[in-house]
Amino acid sequence: MWQKNYHYQSLAEALAGLGEIKECLQTHPQEQILLNIYSSGLKQSEIQQFLDGLEAEMPGLLRVGISEYAASWEHTVSLKINVLCAEKSRFKVLSLPCQPGREAKVAQSVRKLLDTTEYMRAMALYPVNCAMNVTEFLQIATQDHGDLPVFGSMARSLLVNTAQDESDPMSFAIAQELVVSGFVVVLFIGAELRVHLNYILGWRPIGRELQFTLGPRSPYGETSVRLIDGRPAEEIFQKYLGVSWDENFVRNVWAFPLMVHRGKRDICFLPIKSSAGTLHFSGRIYAGETLRFSYCTREEILEASFAGSQRLQAFQPEAVMLSLCLNRVGFLGDEAHLEWDFFRTHYPELVFFHGNYEIAWRYGEGGVLNSAFVVVGFRESAKRLGVEIDRSVPASLGRTHGVQPLRNLVSHFFHEMTNELVHFQHNLETAVAAKARANERLSLHVVETLAEAIDAKDTYTKGHSGRVAKYAKEIAKRAGYSRKQQESIYMMGLLHDVGKIGVPDTLINKPGKLTSEEYSIIKNHPVLGAKILKNIQEMPLLVTGARWHHERYDGKGYPDNLQGEGIPEQARIIAVADAYDAMTSNRSYRKALPQSTVRAEIVKGLGTQFDPRFGSIMLQMIDEDVDYHMREL
Repeated sequence: MWQKNYHYQSLAEALAGLGEIKECLQTHPQEQILLNIYSSGLKQSEIQQFLDGLEAEMPGLLRVGISEYAASWEHTVSLKINVLCAEKSRFKVLSLPCQPGREAKVAQSVRKLLDTTEYMRAMALYPVNCAMNVTEFLQIATQDHGDLPVFGSMARSLLVNTAQDESDPMSFAIAQELVVSGFVVVLFIGAELRVHLNYILGWRPIGRELQFTLGPRSPYGETSVRLIDGRPAEEIFQKYLGVSWDENFVRNVWAFPLMVHRGKRDICFLPIKSSAGTLHFSGRIYAGETLRFSYCTREEILEASFAGSQRLQAFQPEAVMLSLCLNRVGFLGDEAHLEWDFFRTHYPELVFFHGNYEIAWRYGEGGVLNSAFVVVGFRESAKRLGVEIDRSVPASLGRTHGVQPLRNLVSHFFHEMTNELVHFQHNLETAVAAKARANERLSLHVVETLAEAIDAKDTYTKGHSGRVAKYAKEIAKRAGYSRKQQESIYMMGLLHDVGKIGVPDTLINKPGKLTSEEYSIIKNHPVLGAKILKNIQEMPLLVTGARWHHERYDGKGYPDNLQGEGIPEQARIIAVADAYDAMTSNRSYRKALPQSTVRAEIVKGLGTQFDPRFGSIMLQMIDEDVDYHMREL
């Protein structure tokens, strides 16, 4: 396997260069050839003109690529052509145009191909349109193929780039045809083919964990975050960085992306859009993950890239592809070239490109990324033994001389101050841990006492609040919530019915059917509960469970008729737990229902009364409870 790189600064120059590419390929007529094309600053009509010229010169040649982001950000034109030739392997290019909402169907077609093809070694993925659910595509396509490395980059979205002419866009993926919404996939196949996938970051977490509330499915990416620390999510950047949303937002905050730790890696996220305080992210953030700010320094970014270049040398590739995030380029400025120079020193014909977002996926981890550097190496021949790895540290990793950019000084100062604060925090945490545990026990005792007082009002539902809290905590645990978040939702479950304190006992314990007026009084208990709990500043999320545990996923609940993912997640969890305990407890008007009936009701309510995800977890718990212990005994 070998590769050859060509770089042109205009469409005319690229068209004129087709002759030299053809001449190069004629010296390797028996090999499998893939032409990788990366364009910046060129419209769809201009790239089509280049592809027409390519087809005329070299008909039927496999091609793949994507519109880049970095060069077009600076309003310059760039066209990179990388010839990848395989002697023992083959390539298969799939063009999968589709609109958001159809990802699962096209992903299933890819999975069928993976299931029926031997020696599948890697997949390159080039999505276009930020409204695409790329994570869902990856999950479905690679099901039962977890060890398959997937890499690639995502084109700038038509929805985000409103300045461009949508009739002649500058965002597309390239195959035998141009795709302006959908996916282009390249499959790398070969018994002797070996692939090295390397994920490089260089950012590290800083500060405390941030509580967040997800919003509905975003039309501008895979995730929307409605609240952070109980306030509109956008305000978090104003609070810590003094930055509000405008056309320069990303450039102002790219050194400080938000971060989650997933599996064995840290993943950074920068918002791509803000609407009414809600932040929209290209990648997937899951409920229950820990969200924190992160930061970087020049030295740590370059050290991470240099270490990655040494890992690649140890693999001994014959061809190399690099995908870099613009965040890194923006932070490093004039030194950005050092990152790919570490690799290009040993592999001068490698290709590097900047998509809107990078993609790295393996073993169900990764997805659409920000701030990352993804390195892919290919090799067909056997690894040579005893090859000396160049471990000399480049001078560029050391301190630079002369007047330094302010970003370098600030990040280095920030780094040292952070280390001091971490040391101080460790000592402080040791000193206050015992006191904190005592306070937590006291708070739990007070809440449990109040919950018992609530349950005592209803003759038929003693212990209801405790059981709902226990079920809700288990659902949260299975949904991936952290231990701290599980404890929080347990507290919320204990006090979800606190508003019943304001409802007359005669109504709560009435054995017969309630009148419409009486039912209206009882239906007001979520509002009463929220009023009671709103002033407990130490536990602001208690209000969430109290006010919205009777909302329905289809929007037909009360008191606010919230719908779907517009209902806070904690309330959706408590709603399932509350309904389950209501059905499995004796009531004034009926006995506890049989387990099979309860299960059928939960199934019936998926997507209407209940969030399908949390309802499905409740069904798992029911199926495991073969002796029907989860009920009022």
